[in-house]
Order: sequence, then structure tokens, then C-alpha cells
Amino acid sequence: MKCACCRSTEIIPRPFGLDHYYGCIGCGFLFRSREGISDVRYDLINHYQEIDPHETVALSKQGFFNASLKYLSSQIRHRRNSLLDVGCGYGYFLELAMEQGWQVSGIEISGKAVRAARDKVGDKNIFHGSLIEAKYPDDSFDVVTLWDMLDMSEDPFEELRECYRIMKNGGKIGIRVRNASFQKLLFRLFRPVLGITARLGIKHPFVFHLYCFTPASIYQLLCRAGFARIRITNSPLTEGDPYGYSRTGWATRIVKRMVYLFSRDVFRVTDGLRIIGPSLLVWAEKPS
Repeated sequence: MKCACCRSTEIIPRPFGLDHYYGCIGCGFLFRSREGISDVRYDLINHYQEIDPHETVALSKQGFFNASLKYLSSQIRHRRNSLLDVGCGYGYFLELAMEQGWQVSGIEISGKAVRAARDKVGDKNIFHGSLIEAKYPDDSFDVVTLWDMLDMSEDPFEELRECYRIMKNGGKIGIRVRNASFQKLLFRLFRPVLGITARLGIKHPFVFHLYCFTPASIYQLLCRAGFARIRITNSPLTEGDPYGYSRTGWATRIVKRMVYLFSRDVFRVTDGLRIIGPSLLVWAEKPS
């Protein structure tokens, strides 16, 4: 067994006692065993439609969306910029990008989300299925974004290789994923009281998806896929508690703000060497 990111063979089961997961000693990458998971796409669609309060979540990400588009506009200076959002959901990011002059396209596997996205940005702009199934021509897009989806894809490396193929030379890719290093720390802190929090109906604050990336592992994976000029920072967090994990939304808002400010300061003081926030924002480029 090899790590999908750094290709190390030093893989251990149940890292720090986390059931059903394997961990790479080399880069910290975590991945879930496929045993008991019959259909990744089916499970994702069901989770996505039943749990995610889409409009509230999109509103909480408005600041992140605007900041990302501002950055991309400063990097891509063509007259008509083309953008593909993989896992576009209900199309809120694409709608905002279109309002700012981008030519937008989206990929989504949930039929319910596809219908909502098409209402926002047009029927022809949203493909119902996976990125591989869409079969876009080479060199189609200036920008490809994957917000909170790479860690739930069926094969992250193949997903990135396909992104690379359909991007124009000099194009940008934007990725947002949970920071596995931060999530592991939360897991260790809350593990002794998980039984108590479960009885109180309090959801645990840590999140482990099918794949869990550290800064080192996402960097290695992007290098394997051919990308260059990789830049990894702490991602801005969603505002408040859009998923309803806490009964005291105001407290969640304050804690998240403190965590973000602290992780931002650590990033600055260490000149980018320590990325300790809950989520990672990654930018990379397809070499010219």
C-alpha cells in the first residue's frame, strides 16, 4: 500500500486510535478504508441533500467567495475569463462569479443541486455527473475551483490530473479542504469526553472525510499531478454556525473568529511554515 500523496509505503492502520482509517507517516495524509462503503457517490449525494442547509451555508461563505474571486481576477487578466467549479452544489459561487463577469461552468453529481444551479446560471453551464464524465476538451478553462470536495472525491489524484488536462497553460486551480492536522488535534482533545457530549446531543467539532489532507500531503499530491507555484494558507472560515452543530451560535462565532485570528498570526510569525487553521486554502498553477 502506498500513500496517494507522497508515495510512501509507511502506512499505519488506526492512526492515533481513529477507527477505519489509515495514516501516512511521511506526509500525514489520512484515508478511510473502503470496506463497508459500497458506493461513494451514492453516500455523498444522500449526505449532501439531507444534511447541508445550502442557502445558509452559502451565505456564511460569501466573504470567502468574494475574496477568492478578487484574487483570481488579479491573477487572470483575459478579456473573458472562464471558470469551472467542480462540485458546484446549488450554484451560489457560480452565480456570484457570473455577476462579476466570469464565464462559468459547473460540475455536480446531485440532481437536486443541478436543477437549482441551472436556475441560477443557465442549463448549458452545469453538467450533471462527475468531472471525468464531462469530458471537457484540453485547455478549456482559465480557472478550476474545488471548494470542500476533493476530500470526498472518489480518487483525488485522478481528479487533479483531469483538472490539469482541461486547464489552460498558466491557469489557476483553487482548492479548499479541511486541515487534517487541526482535526487530529481536536480529536485528541475531545476523545475523553465523546461519550458525555453524545449523551448531551452535542456534535463533535472535528471532521474526517474519506480523504484528509495536511499541508504537506496536499502539496505532494499537487506536485504529482503536475502543478507548480503551490501556495497553501489558512482558509477564511464560514461565518457563524451554518450547519447548526451548536445550540449557542454566538459562542461558535466567537470561537471560530479567535481560532482564525490566532492561526493567521502564527502563519505570519513563522513566515508561512506553520499552517494550523481548521481549513486549508490552496492555490496552484498549470505551468506555461
